Amino acid sequence: MPTDLIVEAPLQIIVNDQPHTLLMCTPHMVQELTIGFLFTEGLIAGPGEIINLDVRDARADRRENQNDMIEVRVRVPSRGPALTRITGRRISYSSCGICGTETYDHMKEGLGRVQSRTRFSMEMLRKVSTALKAFQPLYRKTKGAHAAVLFDAEGGRILHAEDMGRHNALDKVIGALLVQRISPRDKVLVSSGRASLEMILKTARIGIPVFAAMSRPTSRAVEAAKFYNLTLVDLAKDSNRIYSHARRIEEF
Repeated sequence: MPTDLIVEAPLQIIVNDQPHTLLMCTPHMVQELTIGFLFTEGLIAGPGEIINLDVRDARADRRENQNDMIEVRVRVPSRGPALTRITGRRISYSSCGICGTETYDHMKEGLGRVQSRTRFSMEMLRKVSTALKAFQPLYRKTKGAHAAVLFDAEGGRILHAEDMGRHNALDKVIGALLVQRISPRDKVLVSSGRASLEMILKTARIGIPVFAAMSRPTSRAVEAAKFYNLTLVDLAKDSNRIYSHARRIEEF
């Protein structure tokens, strides 16, 4: 039996002094989560566009129901279409990254097809699906966390993150990848959860060519992976199914 429950905390992202998003998340790697989220939302092209990022514990406000709030204030250049999306109307819960969004069409703005000629072996993908467990200490402790792990073409771990929400874990890895200036073009992203439409759009935006999930994807995830030239693999036990662009996978 787990000894602890996973922490669920509200994270308020304020962009240019305007409330943009309230995320429910596990409060680890908050800076990476914020940067990854702003990037996958299309608000920034990279961390170099961030003028200032300040993480604050909002408990100092002493307001009712704000005792565990984390607040991140971000300033980005006041130009471009990004400002039209700073509306303060989005709430993202752990189960669904696009909850509270009037439309997810904006997530596809600026997306192009993933460009990568790197090939990956199925043997390596099978190995990293087993290796995933080694990077899930929070899951072992709580039985309530998702993981996202970035591997290279040889199966070496590059980055990993855990969160109560699988999309948050992905944004943490993407944020860390951007901050550390790691090339995504020859990497594999392995997720402990299923591949959804939003997960594929986030992965396509950063340019990771292979997304491997531990359970079956949604129908829209498969459609998006085909359209954006992303290889989508299901690593569930006794499955190892490739849904799109199998040319990147050797031994298939």
